Amino acid sequence: MGTSMMNARPPMYTSTNTEVPSKLVKNEHGSWQLIVNGKPFIMLAGELHNSSASTTEYLNSLWTPLKTLNLNTVLAPIAWEQFEPQEGIFDYTLINNMIDGARKNGFKLSILWFGSWKNGESSYAPTWVKEDTKRFFRVKNVEGKEIETLSPFCENAMKADAKAFKTLVEHIKKVDQATGTVIALQPENEVGIFQDMDYSKASLAAYEQEIPQALIQYMKKNRKNLRKELLSAWEENGAKTSGTWKTVFGDNAWSKSFYTTWQYATYIDFISAGAKEIYPLPTFCNCWLVQKPDDMPGVYPNGGPVSRVMDIWKAAAPHIDVLAPDIYLSDFKNIVADYHRADNPLLIPEAVMKPANAFWSFGEHSALCYSPFGIEDGADNFVFAQSYKVLNELMPLISEHQGSNRMIGVMKMPGESERTVTMGDYQLCIKYDAEDAYGLIIRTGKNEFVVAGINFKVYFTSTDKKKTGYIKQVWEGGYDTDGEWKATRLLNGDETYHNAVLIAKGRRTFTSEKSNNYNADHSDEIFVYSPTSYQAVWSPGIYRVTTYLR
Repeated sequence: MGTSMMNARPPMYTSTNTEVPSKLVKNEHGSWQLIVNGKPFIMLAGELHNSSASTTEYLNSLWTPLKTLNLNTVLAPIAWEQFEPQEGIFDYTLINNMIDGARKNGFKLSILWFGSWKNGESSYAPTWVKEDTKRFFRVKNVEGKEIETLSPFCENAMKADAKAFKTLVEHIKKVDQATGTVIALQPENEVGIFQDMDYSKASLAAYEQEIPQALIQYMKKNRKNLRKELLSAWEENGAKTSGTWKTVFGDNAWSKSFYTTWQYATYIDFISAGAKEIYPLPTFCNCWLVQKPDDMPGVYPNGGPVSRVMDIWKAAAPHIDVLAPDIYLSDFKNIVADYHRADNPLLIPEAVMKPANAFWSFGEHSALCYSPFGIEDGADNFVFAQSYKVLNELMPLISEHQGSNRMIGVMKMPGESERTVTMGDYQLCIKYDAEDAYGLIIRTGKNEFVVAGINFKVYFTSTDKKKTGYIKQVWEGGYDTDGEWKATRLLNGDETYHNAVLIAKGRRTFTSEKSNNYNADHSDEIFVYSPTSYQAVWSPGIYRVTTYLR
């Protein structure tokens, strides 16, 4: 296995004759878009808990509450242990029920394959794999003891996993190609090992081998844009273009991490390539993020597509379309900026249920997907549901402006009070009124803007110091299912300081309980008006603003 597996690369399949309901393309602005049934599609998604799709009865109980959240996509797992309980015998019950239920309830699906690994462990592998430790050998720790994780250097495991996943995808094509419910696939889940390397015999042999030329060529071609961890290790050892992993990167933690990462990436690429040969749906791999800047590989799952080693994944796994962060950390803006690259659109398969993050991802980074984890737990989250409703209304506009300089996100982070940006002939000063201030702004014309969100103000001034920018009109409203604008109020007077500023207070829904009072600080207002006196729930609103220069 050693040499052949480490350097082996699956063939570049071109399924030109296979029609798929979804694909990734670049738009006129150079931004990646997910195209579903011929139209741009943004996944306003939610991921189910790990065990929620393990029986038909339990999953079927979730469709109705999920509909209240205004999702358009559900991320749901299929476990290898249930799909292939006996080697070569496949059970299609769960996948058939999942597709049927999603279709009937108007959802798209992204299938998460819990195969060889989930959260760095192999608990979802079938019993017949777990029990045969000779055929399917494990990772060994530094003491030489096997742990309960399949080795990424085990060719038998890779081929068995690839066969099962390919069979699953082949079945999805058979039952779903005509309707296109399944639009994306995630092979494996948060892969990697919690140690510096695998000390199995096959792994130790691979570490002494020549570094794959595919990686060398990638580094040479992309040298100016390589991540600092990879570039520094390479250049500090003389930027060699051949040699072993230790020769090229040094005998250190980074060298061990890079070769471990290469192995995980090629293993999963092999699995994805076989499936794409049958039915080339978009694929993505998620990762457990580095929790602290000084964490070394192994503190987090070593081998997964964390930002430090994205370049290695890009070189090793051409059949994985997107590398995706699972974001539970507070440093949201910097994390998404790290993952949004020219060769990697932003896709967030797991995150907290925070609508501000969704608006920022779509408005600032043209994200393909935002998906809180354990989505069924939030079925009564009114503000989140209304936030997704607003994003659904805006989907045509967002899609049209993805990647352009005519759309920005709005989100207050701790310590921030305002943001100033230039859009066309206007300078926009965005001032936050509460900690939970968020939204997005789209410049739809020379003197026209669509602003969506809550808890912030926007001042429109001229970029030309000889001119004055001012608001002409502010209409509050929304878009119907046909994309037609429906106005609810023309805002003026107290609501705009006589057209001096847009005040994005959001939509107000009356309730019998003060479950989510408006919490913005309007102490600077000179008019007697207190929205906190109402028993109301506030959620993002939509405003059409026209402006003029004089």
